[in-house]
Amino acid sequence: MIGSLVFKIAFAIIVVETILLGLFGGYYVQYFGAEIDRRIAEQISTPGLLIQREQLKISILSDHEQMTLLLGPHLQQALAIGFDGTIYHSTDPSMIGASISAFPDFPADQLRADMTEQVLMTMTGETGSSMVSITPLFALNANQPFMFVYLKVSTKGLEESQRQMQSVLLIGSAMCLFLTSALIFLFTQHTVLRRLIAAAQFVNKIQIGKLSSRLTPMGRDEIGILERGLNAMAESLERRTQQHQIAQNALRDSEERFRDFTLSSADWYWEMGSDLKIAFASYKFYQLIEDISGSPQGKTFDKLGLHPEHPDGWQYLQQHLDAHKAFYGVEFSWIAGDGEKQFGRINGVPVFGLDGSFNGYRGTGSNITEQRRAAEEQHELQRQLATSQKLEAVGQMAGGVAHEFNNCLAGILSFAEVARAKIDDPEKVKEYIGHVISLGERATGVADQLLMFSRRRIDLPKNVRVESIFAEMEKLLVTLLEHRIDLQIWADEPDLHTRVDPTQLSACILNLAINARDAMPDGGTLQISCSSADIAPPAQRNADEDDDANIYPPDVEGQFVVITVQDTGTGIPEDIIDNIFEPFFSTKEPGKGTGLGLSIVHSWVEEAHGFINVESIEGEGTTFSIYLPRSEPGTDDIDKIDEIGDFPGNGERILIVDDEQALRSTAQIILDDAGYKTETAKSTEEALEILMRDAEDGKTFDVILTDVVLSGRSGPQLIIEALRQNPHYGVVFMSGYPARSRKELENLLGNYIFVKKPFRPGQLQKAVHDALKMVSERIRKAAISNNP
Repeated sequence: MIGSLVFKIAFAIIVVETILLGLFGGYYVQYFGAEIDRRIAEQISTPGLLIQREQLKISILSDHEQMTLLLGPHLQQALAIGFDGTIYHSTDPSMIGASISAFPDFPADQLRADMTEQVLMTMTGETGSSMVSITPLFALNANQPFMFVYLKVSTKGLEESQRQMQSVLLIGSAMCLFLTSALIFLFTQHTVLRRLIAAAQFVNKIQIGKLSSRLTPMGRDEIGILERGLNAMAESLERRTQQHQIAQNALRDSEERFRDFTLSSADWYWEMGSDLKIAFASYKFYQLIEDISGSPQGKTFDKLGLHPEHPDGWQYLQQHLDAHKAFYGVEFSWIAGDGEKQFGRINGVPVFGLDGSFNGYRGTGSNITEQRRAAEEQHELQRQLATSQKLEAVGQMAGGVAHEFNNCLAGILSFAEVARAKIDDPEKVKEYIGHVISLGERATGVADQLLMFSRRRIDLPKNVRVESIFAEMEKLLVTLLEHRIDLQIWADEPDLHTRVDPTQLSACILNLAINARDAMPDGGTLQISCSSADIAPPAQRNADEDDDANIYPPDVEGQFVVITVQDTGTGIPEDIIDNIFEPFFSTKEPGKGTGLGLSIVHSWVEEAHGFINVESIEGEGTTFSIYLPRSEPGTDDIDKIDEIGDFPGNGERILIVDDEQALRSTAQIILDDAGYKTETAKSTEEALEILMRDAEDGKTFDVILTDVVLSGRSGPQLIIEALRQNPHYGVVFMSGYPARSRKELENLLGNYIFVKKPFRPGQLQKAVHDALKMVSERIRKAAISNNP
């Protein structure tokens, strides 16, 4: 009852009415009290003022009845007092003629000579509170009073009357306030409380689920607005509840459908929380992990017993998880119960809340063991197919290569025979030997082409001047292109350099020139030129200002040398232009092309950190543009050495190891003539025996010159064993292709010199000289580090 709204409203009304009663009752009590005091003061002061104005005779003060009529029954004293304090008139005859000094409680100090106005005061004595009026009387034209009218009236009766009046007023006010409160309460109960109670009962019905309940609005006041609002809320709640029920049913169906899918699907489904630990795993994924390492719940991926296939291990996946990024195609493996290795792949995307907070990951996975096996089988079939196609291409090329070598050998033999016949004519002999050397270099070029085709040659990049390459190739190109094709070669800038293998660059240009020749069977023009290009970063490229901006790869920027090969041939159809760089793709008749030329060019350009672009208009011609990184001139020494004696020896001991007698003898003659002391060995085993024998005799070799490919153990294996015995050997490798021992060479990078076969005497001497220099520098650095 106390907590009910009715009680609270009634209590509030009583409090408010009590406050109002206190405020207004106190005001009226004070007001009527002051009014009574004013009237008493006016009543007691009136006789004195009338006597002062001579409207009453002063003798009236001796008439007790008249003064009682004027001042009421509470009159105590009425006196006329002279200036000297003598009482001349009084309602009490016994006081006439007496002096005021005989009355100790008389306010004699108020009778002053300078009094000009009536004085009212209140006095308290044994008989209670009294009000006193003292009025001065003046003679004609006098400045000082000659007599005073003294009136004293008791206020005891008046105060009693005042209290009775105040009590009546308070009781009346309280009854009015009570009646007003009762009326306000009844009105409030009828217009507010009953409707609020109905609204509260309505809310209770809604709370227990009776959403069809409605209120009947009883007005357009605020409560009516509340009632209509509650009805609208009930309608909305009922509608949303129905929608929620429909959604719940749909969600239940979706969960059942998802459960059926996960149970029947070959894929896996998983979810992890914000702590990057597995929170949900579909049935098959759960079974897989449970068989390996127990339940996956609460574990991170690296704790599931799976083995990552990525080179960086689980770190690759962890980087994506820590950065809250999606990941795809993360592969792993595990050993199944039958001991067979299985493979899987997972994908995942991060999940974020509406406020942007990270909630975890959701993802899928699958067993890709069969796909991996199929891919391996397909790769093996493709490798076999490529091998067979390559063998077919080699067969097709064999005739041309044999013809080219026969031409070179015929020339070498012919010039050698002529030189022997002219042995007495040194100038002629020198001329013929020069032709022999030239033909040998031509044969070397053919071998380089074969090695390039077989991927078994090693690049020797150096800083080359492109215009010099053009000049060296011009004569060969004129012969190759025949007279029906007009060859035009020029350079926009004469001092363009790039760091590549010059032989590879020449082969690249030669391949493109041959393709251009074949595309112009009726003749035409072939233009080979070079220029420079400054490629801006992708963000700064403007296709409107630079027509070539769209052909640049997105990851390329900087200064480039552009070598352009342009023909006026038949052009390339649009439907095959995207396939021309594929291995073995060719539009030529069978037997007239292997389809490897452009593939080799494309691969080499990419290995040189460049790119190639092709533009073609069918019936008008084709333009190939090769972009190679530009380098500054003069950054490499010139390595071309033709004369013997540029790098003479000083008795240094050289061990020559090669399984070819002719090459051993040639190298020994070259180095002996240069001033070195040499010994030879035909195998790794023989070389190691020589090294051990000399070590026992207190001797040592300065440089080991060895072929890369030897019968038995290879040259790099020889060097590794020799350096274990003596780390101060200089090392020079010689070979046409070091592919079979490339891994061993990588272990010795920085500690060896390489010279390509066939070599000139000066090139071999320089290689030995550089090896000796490298050993001296290494010994000097070791001495400095040991004696700082």
